[in-house]
Amino acid sequence: MTGIRVLILVRDSIAYERIGVLALSAGLKARGHTVSLIVAGHHEPGDLLRKVREVKPDVVGYTAMTGEHTALAALNRDLKAENDFVAVFGGAHPTFFPQMIEEEGVDAICIGEGDEAFPEFCSRLGAGEPFWLTPNFHVKHDGRIFKNEIRPLVAEMDSLPLPDRTVLYDADPELARIGTKHFMTARGCPYHCTYCFNSTYNATYKNKGKVVRTHSPRRVVEEVRWVKDRYPLDHVYFIDDLFLLKPPGWLEEFATLFKREIGVPFSCTVRANVVRDETIRMLKDAGLRFTWMGVECGDEEAANHLLKRGLTNGQIRNAARVLADNGVRLITQNLVGLPVADAYVTDLKTLDLNIAIRPAFGWSSILYPYPGTGIEAAARQSGHMTGTVPFLETNKKTSVLKFSSDMEKRRIENLHKLFGIIVRFPFLRKHVDFLCSLPLTSFYSVLYYLWYGYCLKIKLSPIRSFKSDLPVFIKVFFRMLAKS
Repeated sequence: MTGIRVLILVRDSIAYERIGVLALSAGLKARGHTVSLIVAGHHEPGDLLRKVREVKPDVVGYTAMTGEHTALAALNRDLKAENDFVAVFGGAHPTFFPQMIEEEGVDAICIGEGDEAFPEFCSRLGAGEPFWLTPNFHVKHDGRIFKNEIRPLVAEMDSLPLPDRTVLYDADPELARIGTKHFMTARGCPYHCTYCFNSTYNATYKNKGKVVRTHSPRRVVEEVRWVKDRYPLDHVYFIDDLFLLKPPGWLEEFATLFKREIGVPFSCTVRANVVRDETIRMLKDAGLRFTWMGVECGDEEAANHLLKRGLTNGQIRNAARVLADNGVRLITQNLVGLPVADAYVTDLKTLDLNIAIRPAFGWSSILYPYPGTGIEAAARQSGHMTGTVPFLETNKKTSVLKFSSDMEKRRIENLHKLFGIIVRFPFLRKHVDFLCSLPLTSFYSVLYYLWYGYCLKIKLSPIRSFKSDLPVFIKVFFRMLAKS
């Protein structure tokens, strides 16, 4: 086998780790390849071109979420004009929008999990073997596009090497200094929410293995311990789709190991129907500080028929009560701007449910109908979405849907910005129609990010070192504001 030089190019980090990229780097290095990483958003165009020339990559791998893929594709064309490499795009966008292989400058796309597929592709390329026949890949070769089958999902998660955090932290030293770091204990979600990619993703992998796969508790603690021994770590954030969805005995073993061997606060995601008093009490003792829980929509008809949430508002209220009784703070995740009649009125029901359960932070996003999801089909059927819509880089600015009037759209977009503040200060509820009707969306955007930062970095997970962390988060604030 001949090792090759692989450059992984990330659009931005925005103060969190791209776990998938770290896994790919580890797999590539295990196959004998040399891996470099560049965070494009941290460099001026000229500096970025110089760095790529220095690396002299054989392959440049781009990780592309929908929205950021446009800028990455343009950047790729610029880089290929001055460098000779194979351009590979992976991540969410090419997985759900494989037509990307037809774009200029895109040599290959990886669909789905790349842990085994991408290292194999690079090994075949380096050895002069038919890389265009690698499973999971669509590849341009000899004037045609080869579309290969999907390989089975990785069955044994512990068989994968520890994610290569060094490659990212060397490229982004500011990220390395932040005390909150992100981890995954499992992959997959069995639910069918129409606004999420998982339903389509699971269909892609039908009969290709178990949907939900979990690392062992020992392996999870080993990874956290590796990071704690080398980098600042004062808060662990488990970003699984559903942290509580584990095999029998898993959470008990994890709680014991994490408390004994790590001993720092952590946060995780929960789903209302699996929140149990005894489980939350046990995790609280192990260090659980706050949780993220999807509320999505306060109108049960829209939540369960349109969004396929599969939860009652009663279950959400009960889960919030259990968390509060155990001293675990709650961040709710909500969607505004749904493709329903009287969308703004529906959003107010979501606001009222949040006010009733009193989360520490009521977080909201504007619904974006990602291509291939059930909600996209529903939005087109209802007439809220027609023709070709733009791929947005952020769902924190505007809606791509059509509403009954310009005023309704303004109110929805303004409610999104003010949502968390009104939940925290419910006396503002009686003024919400007036506040949301004002032409102040840009000003409200500033308030949104200030409140977001206050809740996450002061109220819930306080900054430990203002000297090292505060400058980073100021930069993140302005980068996120610029996107919006």
